[in-house]
Amino acid sequence: LIQIRTGHIPLNSYLFRIKKSGTRRCNACWGTNRSTITETVIHYLFECQTYAAERYDMDRALGRHSRDLQGILASLDRIKELLKFVGRTARFKTTLGDAIGDVSHLETEE
Repeated sequence: LIQIRTGHIPLNSYLFRIKKSGTRRCNACWGTNRSTITETVIHYLFECQTYAAERYDMDRALGRHSRDLQGILASLDRIKELLKFVGRTARFKTTLGDAIGDVSHLETEE
C-alpha cells in the first residue's frame, strides 16, 4: 500500500526514474495499440485497458469511490478491493512474486 501511495512501485514510470527500465511507457498499451502512455499508478489502477475486466469488478465494489485513490486508501474495505484488483491483474508477479499473496480469502463476503 505504501508503494501505491508513494508511486514507488515497479511500474515503468518509477523503474525508469531509478534506471531499472529503459522506458516509461505502459508495455501492455504499447503491445496492443502502440500507445506511448506512461505507466503510472493512476494509469495502472484506473486507465489501462489491459485490466478492464479486473477494474470492472473493483469499480462495482467501490461504487462512487472507484476512481478516487485517496478515498480508496482511507477505508479498510476499499483497500481490500484494491488489493483484490492488484492480485487479479498479476501485474507484479514477476517483480514481487507472491508478496501480494493469494487474495482469494478477500473474495468472501464478510
